[in-house]
Amino acid sequence: EKQRTLAQNNSLHQFCTDVARELNNAGISKEVFYKNIEADYTMENIKDLARAFAKTKFNKERTRDLTTKEMVEVYEEINRHISQFGIEVSWPSNEINSFEQYL
Repeated sequence: EKQRTLAQNNSLHQFCTDVARELNNAGISKEVFYKNIEADYTMENIKDLARAFAKTKFNKERTRDLTTKEMVEVYEEINRHISQFGIEVSWPSNEINSFEQYL
């Protein structure tokens, strides 16, 4: 499989920023994902969550090592978890059509 694209990486950063904003706006504590720590979400700690899913699902430490299909699965995992709080964030990208081919 092809390695995730630079456009997917840029989209991941935007997605993490968008998820952090929505979780903060909804008043959902970071403690939900990180026990005994309460702080606002940032792009970096949402990306840490993406890395955790990548490690758990695919045994890959870095998002750069994900394939395009695995990148889609990480996005879907995060959206599945945040949907429990009524939040859904679309994948931001200029390559939406190419992203959707993996769904």
